[in-house]
Amino acid sequence: MNVFINNQKQLLGLLLLITLVCRCAPEPDYRTTRKGPSDSDLMLQDAATIKENLALLDKTLKGYQEGVYLKNWTYDPVTNNITFGKNEDKEARNEAINHKLGLGFTDYIAKENKKTLKYQAVSPFANMEDVGLYGQPLLLNGVPFSGVLVGTHIASEKRILEARFYEGKRLGTFNVWTNLERLYTKSFQEKNVIAIDRETLRKPIIYLYPETAQDINVKVHFKGELTHTYPKYNASTGWNVSANPDGMLTEKTSGKAFSYLFWEGQSSFQYTLDKGFVVAGEQVADFLDEKLALMGLNRREATDFVSYWLPELEKNDFNLIHFSTEEYVQNAALEITPAPETLIRVFMVYKPLKTAVDIPTQELKKMSRKGYTVVEWGGKKASEYLN
Repeated sequence: MNVFINNQKQLLGLLLLITLVCRCAPEPDYRTTRKGPSDSDLMLQDAATIKENLALLDKTLKGYQEGVYLKNWTYDPVTNNITFGKNEDKEARNEAINHKLGLGFTDYIAKENKKTLKYQAVSPFANMEDVGLYGQPLLLNGVPFSGVLVGTHIASEKRILEARFYEGKRLGTFNVWTNLERLYTKSFQEKNVIAIDRETLRKPIIYLYPETAQDINVKVHFKGELTHTYPKYNASTGWNVSANPDGMLTEKTSGKAFSYLFWEGQSSFQYTLDKGFVVAGEQVADFLDEKLALMGLNRREATDFVSYWLPELEKNDFNLIHFSTEEYVQNAALEITPAPETLIRVFMVYKPLKTAVDIPTQELKKMSRKGYTVVEWGGKKASEYLN
């Protein structure tokens, strides 16, 4: 009996010790306690799924608890990272972990002149169409944020910001309230439904034609993620090749020969389809031959382009085709050393159509080659979310 009592006392003492240790353990840091995927973290694979996830994020937004927000957070505009420590409000931290990120602002992020009603974004949070929150993924303590972001003006306790993110990229619309308590939508609504576009930039390939054999360095400054490159692209040094006038390239590192440089990538950049051409699938080949020649591609390059895109385009009843050269340059700048005398970049955005539609015709500029020439072509299928 004494042995049983002693064992029972030892067991109770052990349980008491475990309880005390658990109570005294330091509070876990946010970095190590991020929960598994919630409803807002579902994969966005197609238009239907994107719509479904937008609905889930809207539901999460409605479930956000007013007055719960971080007060001592910091934002780094270079890395686009929001950080906060474990000394922050516990409830606000828990909400952030559960994909409801509340941020308290000491001042309004957007202001208006009472007389002119002229809008001014005084914070990158009020202008997500620009670089920063829109141009690169939003991080929360170094982790891409998925969920809803709600900004609150601390002094008035009024909501001044609503936004939705998936893996750090903005999804859907966002709302900003100014110091006059007006919802500002004018400039944002030009692209009022912006979804994560899983359709990649397809097969941009770069041809180099120096007048004499020389070494050339090529860098791609792409506002997105490079998914495939050949030869292998070095993010720091780019491609270093020896190029011949006939276009044949030799990579300096491996010594291998290539006909061109190839890359593909993904980004959330939205291309405008306000002008273009509506082309029947059976007429695509002749259409492309004509337009590519006008834009400066030779027969070899045009053949490469048409043979790649024809199987995808001719199966559609109609195609809305737009050549997005200017927007493409904004999204994927090229740095070429030495610089070419002639640079031709052709980027096609297309949308399959069941029936023909009326759209203003796009005017294309005739291009001519002169001296050392670089040519690039690529394309993509348009996002499902277009105005």
